[in-house]
Amino acid sequence: MNSFSVATRAALLFLTFFGCITGHAQVDLTRGLVGCYPFSGNAKDYSPLANDGTVTGAKLVADRFGNANSAYEFDGIDDVIEISPNNLQLNNFTYSIWARPNGIPTERTAWFLFSVGSDLGDQHIIFSNLYATEELIGFSHGCYQGVANHLACTSASIQPAGKWYHLAVVKDDKNYYFYVNGKKICTESDKGFQAFYGVGTVRATIGARNNYGQASNAVIDDIHLYDRPLSQEEIDALFEGGKVPSDPVNGQIVADNKPVCAGEMLSLKVEADQVGSVFEWTVDGIKQYESSGSIQIPTLDKGADYQINVSVKVDFDRTCFKQTEAFGIDKILDVKNCTNPPRDTSMLLVPDIFTPNGDGKNDNWEISNTGTIRKLAIKVFNRWGEIIYYSGEYIHPWNGMYRGQRVSSGSYPYQIFSNEKLLRSGNVMIVY
Repeated sequence: MNSFSVATRAALLFLTFFGCITGHAQVDLTRGLVGCYPFSGNAKDYSPLANDGTVTGAKLVADRFGNANSAYEFDGIDDVIEISPNNLQLNNFTYSIWARPNGIPTERTAWFLFSVGSDLGDQHIIFSNLYATEELIGFSHGCYQGVANHLACTSASIQPAGKWYHLAVVKDDKNYYFYVNGKKICTESDKGFQAFYGVGTVRATIGARNNYGQASNAVIDDIHLYDRPLSQEEIDALFEGGKVPSDPVNGQIVADNKPVCAGEMLSLKVEADQVGSVFEWTVDGIKQYESSGSIQIPTLDKGADYQINVSVKVDFDRTCFKQTEAFGIDKILDVKNCTNPPRDTSMLLVPDIFTPNGDGKNDNWEISNTGTIRKLAIKVFNRWGEIIYYSGEYIHPWNGMYRGQRVSSGSYPYQIFSNEKLLRSGNVMIVY
């Protein structure tokens, strides 16, 4: 996915989603976005930087809405997700994260939920129990401004485990601000110092500290990183926005053929409120190779009317914010015995195997006894449904070539038509 498409999608989502929630025109959650991790099945970054995470040990689990494989759980021992710190060593920034602690850290320890830095200095969000000379308790941010120069902003008490919390730390030109569930709990002056990222190799880590220590026993989801300080309205949008469920998408399968006549190629397409990006078609229980919003299905002449069952699952690209859930459509189509195709096909000889290896023996797919078939046409497909051989009048037999190269050994579906009506379908095997 390119950066322009990600930014464009995110901007559109903001206009329809976050603008409605907050009612503030100045809220633009796409501006300055340098990291976006919805954890929808992976640790992919949906910001324009595409700074994907490397997962070590953490397991996909349900998120705060109950969606499967949509958050990561860390074991508190050695699980971590690492991302590149190259664009995160900033003096002005915002970190936003959702976390659910599985327990309480032991006294005088802390679990690091997110950290950017190295030896003797980092910027981080933690869950602690009387950590750092007993000054940090519950959710806190700790930010270094030099070796042994540490600012801390902390909760009044330890929050209960087993619940989801939205945490955000904001750094502008003068202050640090720390938020829990949209509420600003403290402000600390930077006293004129810059954010400090230590004296070693800088790492950016989720679920553990930059030295892979002080790991979190928690579930983490929906991380947003910015190269600017967010306003209270924007923090509210991140906190409140995640609670709004997406509206269900309505869709239908539409047939171009009316009526659907036996022996013809049936053209179907998906029409929906929102354009999908991934399609899984099934016809009479058989998964199809086509993965676009339209499909062509051959129908057979059975001498009588019959029905076929078509279904399609439609999914959407995952984005930073609102995530439209996949949906499915089922349709039963009546196939009419409109006009019977020619019946004189019993003598048609279609080989089920040939060997296009250039030895002069069985090098071509020779179909015999074609003289009685009117307007004979043949199509051969690859596994993705692409037509790799077509002969409108069956002038030249197929030699196993596609785009100037031999196709691989294997089985290839074919269809044979007369007057654009399907006569026969099957598979031909290529062996070298």
